[in-house]
Amino acid sequence: MPTKVFHKSQIADIQYKQLERFVVIVERGGLADAAKVLGITQQALGMSLAKLETIVGAVLINRSRGNRTSATEYGESFLPYARSQINGMERAVHHIQALMGAHAGKVEIGIGETCDVELISQVLQSFHSQRPDVELSIIEDYSEVLVNQLAEGRIDFLCGSLPSKDSAPKGIIEEQLYSLQDIVVARRDHPVMKIDQPTLEDLQGYTWIVPGQRPSDWHLIRNTFMAEGLDPPKYFIRSDAPVIGSQLIESSDFLFMTSPAMAERKYDVKHQRTLCKVNIDRPSVLRHASLISMSGRKLNPAAEVLMDSIRQSAIEAHNPQD
Repeated sequence: MPTKVFHKSQIADIQYKQLERFVVIVERGGLADAAKVLGITQQALGMSLAKLETIVGAVLINRSRGNRTSATEYGESFLPYARSQINGMERAVHHIQALMGAHAGKVEIGIGETCDVELISQVLQSFHSQRPDVELSIIEDYSEVLVNQLAEGRIDFLCGSLPSKDSAPKGIIEEQLYSLQDIVVARRDHPVMKIDQPTLEDLQGYTWIVPGQRPSDWHLIRNTFMAEGLDPPKYFIRSDAPVIGSQLIESSDFLFMTSPAMAERKYDVKHQRTLCKVNIDRPSVLRHASLISMSGRKLNPAAEVLMDSIRQSAIEAHNPQD
């Protein structure tokens, strides 16, 4: 039997209500029950189904005695696509409604250490220029701190790296955007920057700055050295102050394991990188930059639009289409 060739005009004839009615018929298991749910007559529902089957070119529903129905093989295959189209249309309408109501209100957002700072800055600038009446509140901190603030309702959502799911508050929703491998950074004039291929032994005698709120980094650095049969670094400074910590690294021979996003930040007036990557691949850990929110907590329209803007920009920047 030759394969049926569809024309765009035929596919365009498929209406949202036909897909919705088909899904309800399958879910309710009968035309009579489906008609009651939809608030239409059984005759009208049958005509709608018949028209859809004519367009598709296959029987989607088996009619049986007693008004009981079931999806045919073709109907089962068609069902997920129908649901996807319905969900897509609902999301599109919801997004437009959010856009229409997103020109006022307040948005409190947390920015974690794994975030692409330039990307976030551009999104925030664009958002503010389009919606100047929305009050923006931006908190920059380690993700461990921000997750707790999110759970307490102090911020709407955050862009950062979710800690261990075992230790994360209940109800956390994580949507991973991209992944980054931590690197070791130092100031441009640090002695290790003069070594083409530094080893762990070359890094052994320096002081390391580690986050106080993330003791796992301290353990990871020590374990990396010990796995090589080396004594771990002797000196550590625990700091959860990004500005002071950065100043310490810029002015002293300290080392810091962090996201590549940190090394790309520019602090001096000449717009030059003040923190540079040390040419070594250990110690390191893979972190996921994610949009993190709370289940069951509805965002206001402005917050939804800002979250969606960050999502789309991150996808375009870090997951380009081939």
